Amino acid sequence: MYQLDSRDKNSFMRYEIIGAVIVCVLAPIFHFLFEWSGGSPVVGIFTAVNESVWEHTKIIYFPFLFYAIAEYFILRPDFRRFFTAKAISMGLILLLMITFFYTYSGMFGVESLVVDIIFTFVLTIIAFIVSYRNYIVNHGCEQYFLFALILFFAVLAMELLFTAFPPHIPLFRDSVTGTFGFPA
Repeated sequence: MYQLDSRDKNSFMRYEIIGAVIVCVLAPIFHFLFEWSGGSPVVGIFTAVNESVWEHTKIIYFPFLFYAIAEYFILRPDFRRFFTAKAISMGLILLLMITFFYTYSGMFGVESLVVDIIFTFVLTIIAFIVSYRNYIVNHGCEQYFLFALILFFAVLAMELLFTAFPPHIPLFRDSVTGTFGFPA
């Protein structure tokens, strides 16, 4: 089993804090980047293309993923442990974002941009805390590597495919236009 010394733990914590800040900065950019790009389909694969709940998961998911890749190449941590910690956090992002939105909008019958923005920041912080805890504290997290691998590729496939080929259910419906996926 791979053991971390206090210098590694502090370094990892520092990079997780930096990551949370970067993702919080990138999330609003990823909300508008598709529009700013003139509707580029390549940009749309990684950013929100409409106002559906599903598309909003991408505004945290992809910045988190891109940062995790950079973080791995900077820190060179134990791959299985790092990958497992990050994959679990990425799956959690989707689950919590969707659950929270439907819970608060269903309970109160409202949608609030302010609540959505605050929750995006809170969810980002939670994702990095879970990642840190699984990497540093949960010494057996790498035993879930196969589960993490399956989870990662399933979520990535859904994130990449469901913009172009969205199921016609409310999760994927643009709350403004009532359409699905890429704008016509």
